Amino acid sequence: MMEPIRILLLRPDGEEPSPVDQSLGARLAAAYGADCAGILMEEASFRHGDLDDLARVFDPWRGKIAAVVGATGVPESTKLGELAQSAGMLCFVANNNPSVWRRRREVFHIGLPSGQTATAVAAHLRRRHCARIALIHDRTEFQQNVAANMEKALSAGGATVRRFGQLADGGIASLFDWQPQVVYVVFSSEAKALPIARQVRAGGITAPLLFGRSLLRESFLAALGAGAGECWFVDSFSRLASASPLIVEFFDKLRGAGVALPTTNHAFGWDGMSVCARALKAAGGEPSDAIAYLESAMPLVGVTGTCAFSADNHNGRAGAGPTILTRWHDDRFEDV
Repeated sequence: MMEPIRILLLRPDGEEPSPVDQSLGARLAAAYGADCAGILMEEASFRHGDLDDLARVFDPWRGKIAAVVGATGVPESTKLGELAQSAGMLCFVANNNPSVWRRRREVFHIGLPSGQTATAVAAHLRRRHCARIALIHDRTEFQQNVAANMEKALSAGGATVRRFGQLADGGIASLFDWQPQVVYVVFSSEAKALPIARQVRAGGITAPLLFGRSLLRESFLAALGAGAGECWFVDSFSRLASASPLIVEFFDKLRGAGVALPTTNHAFGWDGMSVCARALKAAGGEPSDAIAYLESAMPLVGVTGTCAFSADNHNGRAGAGPTILTRWHDDRFEDV
């Protein structure tokens, strides 16, 4: 009997929502996904943000696994890619930051590039005739990049954009006088986004609040409460329309695991594990052959859309990708 192909799921410890959700998605894909039949998933964790501990936890797996799927942030994913390259194993992460890939043949990304997402969101807002958009963004490198891409895409479509790296009382007054048609709160952290949303509403601004994919989760919706008014979210799948059988299976398995609201991060974990497993199975478990399989530009369909990797593109996304806007209003979802 052929030995199972072994894939390591590596994650930071703690309760940070994104890696927790990615890990659960990967775990459920390994247990139930059709692509993962014949795969043996191992799992290990390291101290959150500790790159030396990540390396220490990774090292005993050298020569024992064919691939690693990282539910990791950008610095951790960068380090994981370096380790995977040194061990000659396949590596999948969600992050598409260029600092992570560094043209390592072993590293592939399952995430959605900020520039493509911005173009898609701008198109949705144009369709809704939104011509004045305020961007309030975190000062992290990632969120400043998201805001810059968003401003570029909106301006290219003729919208007027105002950006705020922080929101003092004068900024609220300026926004109120300007009356934006949408206020995009460009934060990934619930703890940072929630006070901004409340500050905007307390300032008398009633325009829809738009939040990114990472905030569309149960805890944030509960924290927003009934007084949040009109709220939109960048999303990866319709919560109402008929879905593909693959997405139906994904939703069913997540809900079977007690997750009432499957998130994009769950989907990144599911797709990372599934695509990694599919490539290794096609290659008979050999990482180098799996890389050649992935770089062949073959369309690989997942719950977050289609990837077609090449030697020059280890993100594999084209066009707008699976980006829609979802409305949260009166405790129910609608398509925007």
